[in-house]
Amino acid sequence: MKVCIVSLNIVPLFGGGQFGGAEVQANFVGRALAACGQHVSMVVSNLPQPDVIPFPAHNAFDSSQGVRGLRFFHPRWTGVMSALERANAEVYFQHCPGMVTGLTARYCRRAGKVFVYGAGSDADFSPHPVGVHGMRDKLLFGYGLNACDGFVVQNEVQRTAAQKRFDRPMRVIPTGIWPIEDAADSQGGAVVWIGGMWKIKRPGLFLELARRIPHRRFQLIGDGGDLEAETRAGAKRLHNVEMLGRLGREDVDRVLRRAALLVNTSSVEGFPNAFLEAWNHGLPVVTFRDIDGIIQGADVGAVCSSIEEMADTIQTMLDDVARLRGIRGRALALVRERYSPQVLGPQYVEFFEELRQSTDTSAMGAGVVTRSV
Repeated sequence: MKVCIVSLNIVPLFGGGQFGGAEVQANFVGRALAACGQHVSMVVSNLPQPDVIPFPAHNAFDSSQGVRGLRFFHPRWTGVMSALERANAEVYFQHCPGMVTGLTARYCRRAGKVFVYGAGSDADFSPHPVGVHGMRDKLLFGYGLNACDGFVVQNEVQRTAAQKRFDRPMRVIPTGIWPIEDAADSQGGAVVWIGGMWKIKRPGLFLELARRIPHRRFQLIGDGGDLEAETRAGAKRLHNVEMLGRLGREDVDRVLRRAALLVNTSSVEGFPNAFLEAWNHGLPVVTFRDIDGIIQGADVGAVCSSIEEMADTIQTMLDDVARLRGIRGRALALVRERYSPQVLGPQYVEFFEELRQSTDTSAMGAGVVTRSV
C-alpha cells in the first residue's frame, strides 16, 4: 500500500528548528507504516534538500516565496496540490487541524484517493477547533472533515465527539512512541512541564506549583504562545524555576532522563506526546485530565482536581521511593505493550486497508474511478 503522510511543518524535526507534537506523530506513523512493509512518502514544505527527510519527500512550497495577499493561492494552494499529485499514493494521512486538511481532502476527492484525518486534540471536532485561525482556514478545515473517508482518533472522547457530527469510519489509535532501552532511575530530579505557552496549556499553574513547593526544582520546556512573556516574567520571580526554552528531541530526552516527574496543566488535550515521553523514561505523570482512564487504570501517575491537590500529590509521590519505583516499572511496560510501533503500526495498516478496499468497491459499484466535489 502506498501511503502519503501530509505534514507541511515536519522539516525542522529532522534539521533543527521549531516543530510540535503533530510533526512527532507524523514521523512515528510514517516509520511504523514503513516497518510494516508499506511504501511511505511525505508532502512537506520548505524542504532544503530531499535527503533531509528519511522518506521520499515532495516539497509543496517555500513559504518565503509568493506575492503578499496572493501567496495562499500560489505557491501554497497550487504547490500543495502539485505535491499531492506527485506523491501518487493510494492513501493520504494528515494530522491536526488547518487549511491543509481541506486542500488534501479536495485533491483526494478529485483524484479518487483515500483521505484519512488524524485528530490531534479533543477540540478538533468542536465548533471552534484549537489552532485554526481566520475564516478562510476554518472553512477549509471544516470542508476537509466533511470530505474525508475516515478518522483516526486518539481517545474515546474524540470518537464520541466525531460520531456526533460525522457518519464515517473511525478508529481509535493512540499516540505512539519508540521505546528506549536504557531509561534512567532519577527520582531526585526536577519536576518538568512541556508545551507551548498557550492559555489552554495554563503554564501559570505550573509556576504556582513551583511557588507552593519551593524546595523542589521545576523546569519548563517550550516557547511561543500568547502567554510566553507572562510566563517568562513569572518564572524569573521564582528561584526554583528554570526556563529551558524550545529543545530538540535529543535534548528533551536528556532532561527527562534526569527528571523525577512530569506535570500537565492543560484544560484541553488529545493524547500528549509528553505523556509517552515521560513513561518512556519511567516517570509518573501528574495531570488534571486523564486519557481514557489510562493513568489511573495503569497506575502510572495521578489525576488531580485542583492545584492544591496537585501540589500535595507531587510532594507525597516524590517522597515515596517505593511508589516511584513501582510506577517506573509499570510505565516502561505500558509503553512497550500499548504504544510501540509493533503494536500500533498494524492498526494503521488494517484501518487504511479497510478504507482503501471500501473506496475501491464503492467506485466500481458506481461505475466511476474518481469522486467529484
